Amino acid sequence: MKIFFCLLFSLLLSSMSFAQRADFFREDITFSLNRTNLDVDGYYWFANPSERIVESEIFYPFANYSNEKIDSIRLFNISKGEKVRFTKDENKGIYFRLNIAPHDTLLFQIGYRQTLSADSAVYILKTTQGWGKPIDLAEYKLVVPSSLPIRKFTYEPDRSYKIENSTVYYWKKEKFMPKEDMIFFF
Repeated sequence: MKIFFCLLFSLLLSSMSFAQRADFFREDITFSLNRTNLDVDGYYWFANPSERIVESEIFYPFANYSNEKIDSIRLFNISKGEKVRFTKDENKGIYFRLNIAPHDTLLFQIGYRQTLSADSAVYILKTTQGWGKPIDLAEYKLVVPSSLPIRKFTYEPDRSYKIENSTVYYWKKEKFMPKEDMIFFF
């Protein structure tokens, strides 16, 4: 019986070590919106608090409900100073590999442009729930021409201000577990 529990405990520990994954803990995203395009430029922080290398495949989704064109995809590992290869899943998103050394942190820049076919733009946030924990810190900025009024937001901005011919909306969220995607109605 003792041997059985030792084997069960060892199996449990080994399965837990293989299940190690990165800790997605921060994002800082700037959205630039006009009547025809949404440009997303985001910075994403991942940490590995474990004693082992974390290797995983990340899926970065696009909000593409009307089969809108996604182009100009940019993926850069700022921590390593290199472009990152990715595989595009039609207009649904991209896959890329994440390798983080023990007790290390990586910063990625991910961006894309999306052609809009409606009077709203969507950025997917609800997938954060799949990480099983809230984002420690999230900052979002929306830059629009002053001539483009935003009728409604799924999350009301913390503040807004004008810079030259643009309006900038700003959100800061701590321990953020999104219940809705970020939608801008114009």
